[in-house]
Amino acid sequence: MIGLDTNVIVRYIMQDDPAQAALASALIEGLTDDQPGFVSVVTCVETVWVLTRSYKLTRDAIIETLEILLGAYQLRFEHKPDLYRALADYKAGKADFSDALIHRLNLSAGCERTLTFDVAAAEHAGMTLITPE
Repeated sequence: MIGLDTNVIVRYIMQDDPAQAALASALIEGLTDDQPGFVSVVTCVETVWVLTRSYKLTRDAIIETLEILLGAYQLRFEHKPDLYRALADYKAGKADFSDALIHRLNLSAGCERTLTFDVAAAEHAGMTLITPE
């Protein structure tokens, strides 16, 4: 198994730098079930951030991209069930993907709730807003 960094995933998805895209494509398409690539949750969050901020992809395009990546037989994902749950939360509402993933990872770790000062995360990602007493 080999680890894949955000820039490899982004080059593969966007195909915007011919030389790097060719290398990323050959690498990812050469992976197998026996010799898979590993994608960490940090890489997933960074990928969504780059696709949103740098490439201005729509929410629907990001959802479709994540669904394809998560379904790729030659890729292994850290905390894959939590990624699927966070993606479902992201797909269903207005939560940021990173906020949804933080909340889902915390629940899986046994946390009864996730506290935040972020109003949007509390409203859309299932977190609990910290307010003055």
